[in-house]
Amino acid sequence: MKSLLRNSIFNSIKTLSNLIFPVVTFAYASRILGDAGIGQVSFTKSVISYFTMIAMLGMKYYGTREGAKLRDDSIRFSKFSQEMLIINGCTTLFAYVLLIIAMLTVPKLKGYETLLLVNSFAILLQGMGMEWMYQAVEEYRYIALRSVLFQGIAFIGLFLFVRKPEDVVPYAMIQLLASSGSYVLNFINARKHIRFCRFKHYEIKKHLRPLLWLFAMAVSIELYTVLDSTMLGFLKDDTAVGRYTAAVKVNKMMNTLITAAGAVMIPRLSYYLHSEENEKVKSMVTRVYQFVFMLSIPCAVGLFMLSDEIILLFGGEKFVLAGFTMRLLTPIVVIIPFSVVTNLQIFVPMEKEKLILQSTMTGAITNFVFNMILIPKFAENGAAIATVLAEATVSVMCFWNTGKFFERKEIFSKYIQYWIAALSIPMVVFLTKCLTIHYAVRICLVIPISAACYFAALWFLRNPFLSEATEIIYAKIRLKKINR
Repeated sequence: MKSLLRNSIFNSIKTLSNLIFPVVTFAYASRILGDAGIGQVSFTKSVISYFTMIAMLGMKYYGTREGAKLRDDSIRFSKFSQEMLIINGCTTLFAYVLLIIAMLTVPKLKGYETLLLVNSFAILLQGMGMEWMYQAVEEYRYIALRSVLFQGIAFIGLFLFVRKPEDVVPYAMIQLLASSGSYVLNFINARKHIRFCRFKHYEIKKHLRPLLWLFAMAVSIELYTVLDSTMLGFLKDDTAVGRYTAAVKVNKMMNTLITAAGAVMIPRLSYYLHSEENEKVKSMVTRVYQFVFMLSIPCAVGLFMLSDEIILLFGGEKFVLAGFTMRLLTPIVVIIPFSVVTNLQIFVPMEKEKLILQSTMTGAITNFVFNMILIPKFAENGAAIATVLAEATVSVMCFWNTGKFFERKEIFSKYIQYWIAALSIPMVVFLTKCLTIHYAVRICLVIPISAACYFAALWFLRNPFLSEATEIIYAKIRLKKINR
């Protein structure tokens, strides 16, 4: 069985590349395309995401969970994978039919046809890529290297083909290549893991009920995570979407990076649950929560303190108004990782779809209601407030639900320590603001100094999770020296 630490490292590399690429390309493209051009691409991507969700039908979670149970049996695993491909082929066709109907009947989509068609290739490529299959067999090294390769190609393409404000379509194509281009390679490489021989009986029907549960869950998650950009596009304009995209990008980048290491839990936790190894399950759950708390709290504090500087660095002066919006959004850096770990990394392997659906649907309704109230008056700032309220609602329900299966006292035992240690970060920022230095230099100074002060404070507070992690790393380094 592959090392969980090794899987976490490779999944973090892949996630880091997925985050660095859009942030770096955004810093360049925002200065070329402006807030309106960025807004056009973000709006059409948010629209296409709904049709991609229909095509995938909850397969991302179901395929990983059920595939992990069958991976030791090549025949059953191959049959299961082919059944997923058959279902996905039907849902992809259905999604394209719905997209064409929407493009012909929704007035707001007029004028966006080219961008919608370019982004629509993601619908086909995601299903064909079978990312869930590679996660089920824990091929995180392959996933990471493949992602970095295609993002490197797309990065070069950005500077070659996006040079003037009219280059919105080339920018959308490059974004598509970076996010979905590698799925073609996935399909070709799939023969290493599954057999494409014909089986006598395909059991399609038995998968539909759990897939529909997970689809309902995916719909609710999509509604409260992407709905803000879509509603901004419909209720306001491309400029508001562009500013909101700039504000939310770094916050969500932090969320994705923090939860990346825990994502490798899904196949391993499914395996332990299937084997009824309950002590290992409890140990994994407690550790991943501690890891998330340890990283999310200082990141939120740091982003709040440096919002204006970060927006100037990544968006330029055209996006300066987004600094306040970004500050409004910083609570989600703490809130989202907790709910993601609970719902997607713990409850999915435990097959608790009903609990996930309850919390995410409540969040979706909260987001929609507050978006309708706040966006017309406050534009992107209204969308930010609605997002924080929706995510907070989901997180509260997750907190309640965790108590049904785990000891909340054990999970949150050291929670206050992370906040106490994070108090060192504002002091570092205030000290650097006394210096007359460029905002980019200030960011470069604050990050390493704040990190050092934060972990020093945790060490002084004798945080057990940090002590354990340090001992494991030290032991591995010492073992390598002995082996040499």
